[in-house]
Amino acid sequence: MAKRAAGKANNIAADKVAVDKIEPPAERRLLCFLDRIEDNAVGGWALDFDRPSESLTMRVLVDNVIADVVDCDQHRDDARLVSLQNSRIGFYYKIAERFHDGLRHVLRFATLDGVEMPMSSRSGAAMAEINFCLAKPVRVDGMVDGMVDGVIQGWALRVDDKAGTKLGGVRVLVTYEGQPVAELVADQYRADVAEAVGCEAACGFSFAPPQALRRRVQTVFRFFAMPGREELQNSPYEIVYPEDTARERIEGLIKRADELFAFAFHLRRDLKAALPRDRYLLGDYAAWAAESLPLALPRAVARYGARPMGSPLVSIVCPVYRPEIGAFLAAVDAVRGQSYPHWELLLVDDASGDAALTKAMRALTDKDARIKLLPQKKNGGIARATNAGIKAAKGAFVAFLDHDDLLEPGALEIMLRAQAVTGAKLLYSDEDKVEQGGGLSEPHFKPDFNYRFLLDVNYICHFVLVEAAVLRQAGGLDAALDGAQDHDLLLRLCEILQAEQVHHVPEVLYHWRKSGASTAAGGSGAKPKAAAAGAQAVAAHLARRGVPAVVESRGGLTCYRAAWEIPAARRKKAGVSILIPFRDHIEMTRACVDAIRRHTKGVKYEIILLDNWSGSPEAEVFAAEQANLPQTKVLRIAEPFNYSRINNIGARAAGHEFLLMLNNDVFVEDDAWLRVMLDEALADPLVGVVGAKLLYPGGLVQHAGVVLGVGGVADHAFRGIAGDAPGYMMHNMAAQEVSAVTGACMLVRRTMFEAVGGFDERDLTIAFNDIDLCVKITQGGAKVIYMPDAVAEHRESMSRGDDTDPVKVARFMYENEVMRQRYAKLLPKDPYYSPHFSREGGVYRELRVLGPED
Repeated sequence: MAKRAAGKANNIAADKVAVDKIEPPAERRLLCFLDRIEDNAVGGWALDFDRPSESLTMRVLVDNVIADVVDCDQHRDDARLVSLQNSRIGFYYKIAERFHDGLRHVLRFATLDGVEMPMSSRSGAAMAEINFCLAKPVRVDGMVDGMVDGVIQGWALRVDDKAGTKLGGVRVLVTYEGQPVAELVADQYRADVAEAVGCEAACGFSFAPPQALRRRVQTVFRFFAMPGREELQNSPYEIVYPEDTARERIEGLIKRADELFAFAFHLRRDLKAALPRDRYLLGDYAAWAAESLPLALPRAVARYGARPMGSPLVSIVCPVYRPEIGAFLAAVDAVRGQSYPHWELLLVDDASGDAALTKAMRALTDKDARIKLLPQKKNGGIARATNAGIKAAKGAFVAFLDHDDLLEPGALEIMLRAQAVTGAKLLYSDEDKVEQGGGLSEPHFKPDFNYRFLLDVNYICHFVLVEAAVLRQAGGLDAALDGAQDHDLLLRLCEILQAEQVHHVPEVLYHWRKSGASTAAGGSGAKPKAAAAGAQAVAAHLARRGVPAVVESRGGLTCYRAAWEIPAARRKKAGVSILIPFRDHIEMTRACVDAIRRHTKGVKYEIILLDNWSGSPEAEVFAAEQANLPQTKVLRIAEPFNYSRINNIGARAAGHEFLLMLNNDVFVEDDAWLRVMLDEALADPLVGVVGAKLLYPGGLVQHAGVVLGVGGVADHAFRGIAGDAPGYMMHNMAAQEVSAVTGACMLVRRTMFEAVGGFDERDLTIAFNDIDLCVKITQGGAKVIYMPDAVAEHRESMSRGDDTDPVKVARFMYENEVMRQRYAKLLPKDPYYSPHFSREGGVYRELRVLGPED
């Protein structure tokens, strides 16, 4: 129920569109007369008195959701009593099995274009709706899975052993101390349950405990399937939060930390994270959307200014092939509800062969002249159907809409405001998923244009608006790549456009419907050929650019890995100087360099050991031993520890084109680790820095790129998740441009390192010097790449000692303030990290609601 309310608050047309919001003409006279109200069916007749010769088709709405359509084309003898020439006005509708669940439901009818049908019956009384409650012998199967990101998740099914059905949509009551606190509908998509149990996939639920109950010491929730109040497995479910005294102690520590160590942001973040407080985790997205999505247009007005002069026509191309009729009508309603009125909707019927669908589409075109039907003689697939729409488009801009997806009411207006200000020729927005019941989930908050990420993942996807002339220059969609045709088109557009001509609108404007046939529901598993087609599209694009690569899917997903085909002579000519600072810790440093020599293949390299005042006899023996080895130098730097200066000295002694900064507590195990990093830089002369994926000894992520502004200055992405996990929207497993990477394992193009003056050895002696270097290089027009295929183990800061002594704390405070002042405008606005993510509480974890002034 919470998700349903969220969708309604967002004014999303969805498949529970409120028909009373579509204003009918005042003179229109309609009536639906019910003379058969049976246990599981209703019948009667329906008529548009202004068009008595036509047989109506009506929407069937159950609980304000478009459940079906019914044709009023049955013969009625009593039609002659009212002198009607058309006797085919009758209908009979049998209520679907999924509503035989023992719960109360509400039935209403509307015309095909969304106007509510007034109802009457033999009693003569006007009726607004029909309530029904149907039950059949079933049992409930379900479970509370546990808590993920602050949200309790589970699933529930209504099992009819006789009929052999296992259906979701179960109503779940949540109680605390015997009192109800929430009522949920188990209709979220759970492909894992469907595969394991052999059931309908729309059976999951999520419960975010109310803020008031998050402040309790111990909270026990019980979950019941209704109406029989059958308790689910793993219920009761207990959660333990800090008690009041703990809360006060934590708040006291935060206050003390602010007073004494304003710089200790990581400590402050961890303490704040331990407090139960009002916040939106990713699992709370539906609640966030209810508050934030209505602010999208006001934010756009503040960001982009007034609506542009003139009224360019936008052609919305919508290929149609046998959609669920309710979802299709909701998609059309969403277009008709746009705040920007100058559009045409091109419905390309790809030979669906569905008479009811054809009738519905023709009714829509009759109702609104902006809607145009383009029937195809034979089914050609989504690419050919889309191309037919592009060919017929008359607009200056073309947008794309799947036949069952939804747009936010301000989608077109926001995109056009952005286009007018930026001059972009290709624009894309954020998106989310819409569940079967209309609830919103799985938001995809995207980075600004990220070409390297686009090679690995079609992260742009929806909603796309492109200048029509550029689209036609690109040549439309390739039917040979159905399943990845949109990814291929975007890559071909990138061959025409400059990066500054592609603009990201950071608002959720598109709702991608989950269904069994859609990649929205199950990734590449829902469309097995999509991954192969995508790899082919990326390889062809790179070949056209003259940068050949072997492209393959990562784990069968629509995420790809490009293995660059760099000539061996070029790679050998480049060479890498590996700089490793150390102070004592000889056993660890020896293991580090031994691993490099054992596992580095296909790259010319030298090792430069930077001995920063080691004091042990073992260190002297080690230095002498290493200095005698080929392609190895040992520099003794008898100065206080200054990471920036030590590496700058090492860089001046380097003999190769590339520098690799490497901590002595980083250990490599893959023979291709350095080749992969070097090839990434050689494939693109604008790449200045390449960073690796670093894992803790247990295999969890320590570093997968750096996000600016989180926790103060910056924080590592995906710290603590499994090393092979995809991460948020595949960011952990895909190569991509980022704002910075850690200096613990960082490849740098030497000319660019020298051009920006190397590391800042005056103001950033210990912390943030790697972030500062990356920012300086990107401000010069170069790129920083996170490369997930170069993996190493990082035993973080084992050689540096305790960072909490007063001297180091004072140093950290100073360097933190240097960064805050130096990059005051940049830190809060990392272009590769959505503004909708909070800057507190870690990376990709919490959401914040931005107002127009933010």
